[in-house]
Amino acid sequence: MPGGEKVEEQAPDNQVSQPLVEAGTAVAEPDPLAMLQGYSEHSVDDKGRIIMPQRFRELFDRSCVITRGWNRSLFVFHPSTWQRIKSQLSQLSFTNRDAVLLQRFFVSVASEVDIDSQGRLAIPAHLRDLADIRLPTSETQSTVVIIGAPYRLEIWSKQVWKETNAEIEDGAVFAAAATLNVKLEL
Repeated sequence: MPGGEKVEEQAPDNQVSQPLVEAGTAVAEPDPLAMLQGYSEHSVDDKGRIIMPQRFRELFDRSCVITRGWNRSLFVFHPSTWQRIKSQLSQLSFTNRDAVLLQRFFVSVASEVDIDSQGRLAIPAHLRDLADIRLPTSETQSTVVIIGAPYRLEIWSKQVWKETNAEIEDGAVFAAAATLNVKLEL
């Protein structure tokens, strides 16, 4: 069938007993947190605060949870997403070395952070240190990159972002897609 559609064959006099889609049934809307995307650069102020982009702020409302991410980045989760992650991590056995490693990596440094009325969030000092995010000085400005990814934001020191992305080659991306069996078909 053109377009790869699958059609169920029936004898002409057979009637389908139930409609495939009930009349008036709404299709479920995708979770907006799953659809996070985009790139922004923002300055860090002298108190370690950054502006959360407006398009993300509306989804996070007044608070978020910030924790360590991969490659010296920070992950920013909506509180409800963070609760699901913590619940999964808490079910892992504390006698399993890998489980303890994951729990320590994410939970031990996590901080709940308020988003103020001006859309700023203060990155705690211990997390800034982990992500190599510096406070500005009289000679240098400090800039972060904020990206959207499914169910999280990532905050990066602009320098670390550049270094990490400079190491990514097309071949590695193709290999990752093959390993994960990702097929992007339109």
